[in-house]
Amino acid sequence: MKGTGRLALAAAAAAFVALAMLQPARAETVVKGYIVESSADQVKLTLEQAIKWARESSHLLKAANQNVERNAIMLQSAADELKQVTRRDNHDGEDDNGPSDAEALRAAYKRYEAAASMYEDAQKQVPLAMDQLEFQTMKAYHEAIMAADHEATDKEALDVALQEENIALAKAARGKISENDKAKAVQARMEAEKKLAESKAASQKAEDALSKLLGKKQGTAYELVDIPIYSKPKAIDIGLHIQDMTSSGSPALYKQENAVKQAMAEASFYNGTSVSEYRLKTLDVETAKMELSQAKEQLADTLKNAYLSIQQYQSQYEELLRNLQNARNELALAENKWKRGLVPGIEIKTIETKVKQWERKATELAIQQKEAEFALYKPWLL
Repeated sequence: MKGTGRLALAAAAAAFVALAMLQPARAETVVKGYIVESSADQVKLTLEQAIKWARESSHLLKAANQNVERNAIMLQSAADELKQVTRRDNHDGEDDNGPSDAEALRAAYKRYEAAASMYEDAQKQVPLAMDQLEFQTMKAYHEAIMAADHEATDKEALDVALQEENIALAKAARGKISENDKAKAVQARMEAEKKLAESKAASQKAEDALSKLLGKKQGTAYELVDIPIYSKPKAIDIGLHIQDMTSSGSPALYKQENAVKQAMAEASFYNGTSVSEYRLKTLDVETAKMELSQAKEQLADTLKNAYLSIQQYQSQYEELLRNLQNARNELALAENKWKRGLVPGIEIKTIETKVKQWERKATELAIQQKEAEFALYKPWLL
């Protein structure tokens, strides 16, 4: 058959090259972890170990790997079919049904191209799934830290409320304060107890959510040792960063770019005679390109906003440090007065609680920074 030899050879060569490179991709789940120490009450857990456990127990990650294997088999089958059609085409005589053979070769090559595209897509989904899982684990780990901080703050508030209640009861017994003032102190203690009970439940809920992600039993208590510390944002050229993230091949735009590729393939493989049908396929190409362009614009805006937020964290942290230092100065002054008998111990306890609250707010700001920076460099997670 004339006119198809070169196409057949090119198709076969493409199939053979792809098969030579065909290796089912698997997510690498071996992560250098720290020793996890356990006690009767708590499991000492690092973020690195948490991510390792999450990868080992993730059904979505396992499904992504299985999808790679499944598509590798389908690509192998399509390549084998293309080889058979190519071999038959090369041995056909010129008196055979040329158009029918040409159509068979075209159909086989189209199936091979579709299988190759699906295999490539499946391979790309594995590292994306790993990134998503890492981000989810980090957020769950951080949420458990913040929930524990809120519980600690409420416990300290209850300690203060109990001391104030005892003082009020003692004063009321001596007729120093009214029954109404005593009732207020009792009510404040009761409200503090209620708030602590709620924060305890929220803390356990956050730990249970982390346990579920890690494949561990519910009710596990953790000592989360990787507490984020705020650091000055890295200096980057946001314009160049946006250019890099919106360039061809960026994981953030893979789906949109693949849609363009698929639409163009459908148009190029069209072998019908209907002008309107072919026009519809070209419109699909134009639509896919337009959606890709819009996605790039939206991604650029998202990256700009994320970068601005990170920059704003710095000014917030500087203000927070000033408030923290003021509270520490206030505590030092109160302690000096207390040593001289000028202020009651309850005042020291109250100011100590204020200092710890500012310290925990610093941790929360560091968590916001870490998660924002993670998303800035991997915007496909947003």
